[in-house]
Amino acid sequence: MKGDFTRMTFDPAKHYSRVLQQQGRVQLDSDWNEMVAINRHYLRALAADLIGPHGGTGDSFKVGLAAGTAEATPKELWLSRGHYYVDGILCELSGASKILELESFTIPSDDNLDANGSYFLYLDVWERHVTDFEDEDSRRIGIREVALRGPDSATRAQVVWQIRFRKAANANPDTEFTDFINRLNTRTLPLLRARAIRPTTADEPCLISPQARYRGAENQLYRVEIHHSGAAIPHNQNPKPDPATVATFKWSRENGSVTFPITKRQDKVITLRHLGRDSRFGLRPDDWVEIVDDEYTFQNRAEPLLQVKEIDRDNTRVILKKHPASNVGTDPERHPLLRRWDHQPGGSTYAGPDDGAIPVVKVSAGDPELQWDISLEDGIQIQFQSLTYNTGDYWLIPARVATGDVEWPGDPGAPVIKTPDGVEHRYAPLAKVSITGGKIKASDITDLRRIIKQVAAP
Repeated sequence: MKGDFTRMTFDPAKHYSRVLQQQGRVQLDSDWNEMVAINRHYLRALAADLIGPHGGTGDSFKVGLAAGTAEATPKELWLSRGHYYVDGILCELSGASKILELESFTIPSDDNLDANGSYFLYLDVWERHVTDFEDEDSRRIGIREVALRGPDSATRAQVVWQIRFRKAANANPDTEFTDFINRLNTRTLPLLRARAIRPTTADEPCLISPQARYRGAENQLYRVEIHHSGAAIPHNQNPKPDPATVATFKWSRENGSVTFPITKRQDKVITLRHLGRDSRFGLRPDDWVEIVDDEYTFQNRAEPLLQVKEIDRDNTRVILKKHPASNVGTDPERHPLLRRWDHQPGGSTYAGPDDGAIPVVKVSAGDPELQWDISLEDGIQIQFQSLTYNTGDYWLIPARVATGDVEWPGDPGAPVIKTPDGVEHRYAPLAKVSITGGKIKASDITDLRRIIKQVAAP
């Protein structure tokens, strides 16, 4: 969730049931957000316990052909309306629709579907963060309160479900697909830990090095996010791996929430709705930015990051040093944004993809305590401890001036390793489809959904 939050405090291991406001106390966004998270956790756990890993009533989310149709091409497959639950998460479709015309899509084109073969269709379910700009839709009332004359308020989390295809690759496709879904739902998550710099010597415990501790002037919520999927580079590995296979990361001191709505994109010239409310939330030459829109987010893409060349404040425009990808940020209906990142590539002895992000280097197994080689800023250090990483994996690191430290599990001198704070994906099978000569018959579709019996009205 790339919002302007202080921190995220929900921890299911604490088993809290509610948040209690006290009179005369400061109101914090983290308290409100934790209450919402507690309720969401309870409801989804209840639904998963009652329904199972996935399920729906009747024909909900059934893959089939249009009524009265004997056969169809893959593009003409339909999905039935209804409710379907995946690990307790409600997926809704208000009206039957062609699969390739669904609003939340990452459907392969016909180039990805052979004329002959068996394919599995499955749901990929996750949540995305939606700001007031990304919510703008002339057909609906938006979440921005226009009476405030500019300032925004609360943002939203949106359940996104997507249909994905996977081709059957062996002689026992059913077992293969079951194993595939199980691997997706139980994949090993990557690991990271963070700290503020500790003193390098213990000779005089009463003296603290001026280089130690978090030295920022503001409370921040740092976000470390994987940009390019791939493998981490083992520390001091020789020979070094192919840069194209290396994972990269980016970071933001504002949780990635510094964004600028795009009104027009013309080559390297980007016209923005505004340039930020002040210098802290603005843009400067040489800043690293990313152009995103709805489709880019749904497809979990990671195009090369871009660098600001100059800023035309009179015309609210930004000129970039390189051309952006041609197929992102050009359609105003897809809510294009320019997002600022605060990292500065360079300084690493390791090479990764030329994407404007920083190569991920994994500490060696010898002595991780001696290897805190990756520094963000103001004394904050991180340490990657896994071999593979996926685009979108992220960790949040609250940094506090009052303590001169970061909030991270474990003792200050020995922070524990953590799995990502998100994005959490859940998966469920829908159907197996056999294509012959580019066509599909009703008998070529095997339903893989789980049907739950709807409770009858009293």
